[in-house]
Amino acid sequence: MVHKIILDKSFRGIDSTLFTGRPEGIKVRATLKLDEKDNSSDNYVVYIPSGTTSFNASFFLGLFFDSIKKLGSMNSFKTKYTICLDDLEENLRPSILRNLNECYRKAENELNNSTGLD
Repeated sequence: MVHKIILDKSFRGIDSTLFTGRPEGIKVRATLKLDEKDNSSDNYVVYIPSGTTSFNASFFLGLFFDSIKKLGSMNSFKTKYTICLDDLEENLRPSILRNLNECYRKAENELNNSTGLD
């Protein structure tokens, strides 16, 4: 079964348009009960809210790195958690997609204990 996870605008902070900070991502992870979701057989579509101008790797890693480790690979993570940009304004999607690609790269490096410079 596929369920929705909606990242609320309030997770960005007051009057903020970006998701940033590993500690903030960890807090949102707890709020969304991702540890429980990791253990379920269900899949999830994660919606990034309109008005988001940046989705930083620090927040992404706080939110999802434990899931990536538990699932064992980026491919397994991307199967379980699909990130959807449909709620974003058309002109912001390319920028957020670049952010996400950087998030995936940094997560992969961290998973492999690499700085990306090796």
